[in-house]
Amino acid sequence: MEILFRLSGEHPSLPRAEIFAVMEGEGIESKVLVEFDKDRILVIDAKTNSEEFLHRLALTKLAGEFVGMFHGLEEMADLVAEKIPPNSKIAVRGSLPLEKELGAMFTEKGFGIDLEKPEFSIPLFKTGKQYLAAIDIPLGRDFEKRKPQFRPYFHPTSMHPRIARALVNLARVKKGDTVLDPFCGTGGILIEAGLMGMKVSGSDIDEDMVEGSMKNLKHFGLEGEIKQTDALKLAEEFIGIDAIVTDMPYGRSSFTSEKDTKKLYNQFISAAARLLEKDKYLVVVMPDKFTPESGGFSVAGEFSIYVHKSLTRKVWVMRRA
Repeated sequence: MEILFRLSGEHPSLPRAEIFAVMEGEGIESKVLVEFDKDRILVIDAKTNSEEFLHRLALTKLAGEFVGMFHGLEEMADLVAEKIPPNSKIAVRGSLPLEKELGAMFTEKGFGIDLEKPEFSIPLFKTGKQYLAAIDIPLGRDFEKRKPQFRPYFHPTSMHPRIARALVNLARVKKGDTVLDPFCGTGGILIEAGLMGMKVSGSDIDEDMVEGSMKNLKHFGLEGEIKQTDALKLAEEFIGIDAIVTDMPYGRSSFTSEKDTKKLYNQFISAAARLLEKDKYLVVVMPDKFTPESGGFSVAGEFSIYVHKSLTRKVWVMRRA
């Protein structure tokens, strides 16, 4: 299946990395056909006939079955028309002049134009002198409805569900795998993993957080094993973990100095290494001023995420060696 992706502009490299991490986790081979960095467009030949993996993606703005790359709109309209049932209601999505011009062509071919409830949506992009078209695959992810303030238990440090899902996807997990968040807080990472069909386990040293995350999981119809325990004792508390995904605590009064914080982080990396088997992934978020010691892992990727003017966080994707 040839797929066109329009990537989110939230981050320069994370959306692309997420796509390939999901395909790797699902065992889908792929090849890049064309890429336009400036326009955030990526076209991939994915060796699968299933669209299911697309619905996992958090940082992809849209995805669609790639129709082709053309120098003229007439040629594009002809090929799109061959792929859509006759007399269908369609909507062309692009710049207004292109929408009008291509819409008129489709009307002449017997298609109805319905911008509100189309049967098929046609994303259209212009890159230089070329046009790219796709047949939209609705992703329907409802991230805004799952924002932290809409959950039964809320804490202001909770991560946006879009970022939480992207972190889970970077761990190369698939449906049925078990994801552990040892600093689970209100359960945001576990919620996203559970909604994608993974089994979830979590822990937190704070009893209120443990109870709160269980409430939040239940709110979304999910079940999981949540323990009140020290994150440095993972191997003693959990078994059968396929990936660890977590947002490390920071700025809490329990950490008396930067030195103590760095020590905790590196002790945690070592604890994670004792739990995970070879080639399993640890995805961990920490302040950008810290670089984790390898502790039995190789670094598969790193991404900086701007939070506000005094805080940048770094995502480390680490593979058990």
